[in-house]
Amino acid sequence: MQREKSWTWRLGRFLATMAKRLQYPALASVPVSAALLSRVNTISPDQTLEDACQQLVALRVSQLPVIDHGRALGVVTRDAVAHALAEAGPRGTISMAETRQVVQVDPSEPAAEVLAKLRQHPDAIALVVDHGSPVGLVTAGELAAYLSSLEHAA
Repeated sequence: MQREKSWTWRLGRFLATMAKRLQYPALASVPVSAALLSRVNTISPDQTLEDACQQLVALRVSQLPVIDHGRALGVVTRDAVAHALAEAGPRGTISMAETRQVVQVDPSEPAAEVLAKLRQHPDAIALVVDHGSPVGLVTAGELAAYLSSLEHAA
């Protein structure tokens, strides 16, 4: 699935180039929000697996953050929903699906620091939260690829 690069992606590249010209460490100056490719939708643990399937297909995403009363519980993947659906049926709830660990970060947190946190928890996904609302998801692989592209651009 090809994702459209957002303005924050281009901003990250610009910041990395400027940081290098000013002799600042480029990766230390790029916020994790620059690596986000799209906004994120969420699901609650009491919603049905059918609801999750509809969101995953309609939004063309492979994972959804599970949020309960403003608190991140984890991230449910397409595979986890499929397994739970096979066992519980469409009326089963999201709480029946296995979730991946979440590392909650601020949008202004340096991308390199977020990558270090994700490497400490290999199965985790970073949930970027701004003023209490989830604004994006990023995996270690996606973040590493983004930072690598910045190094080559600068």
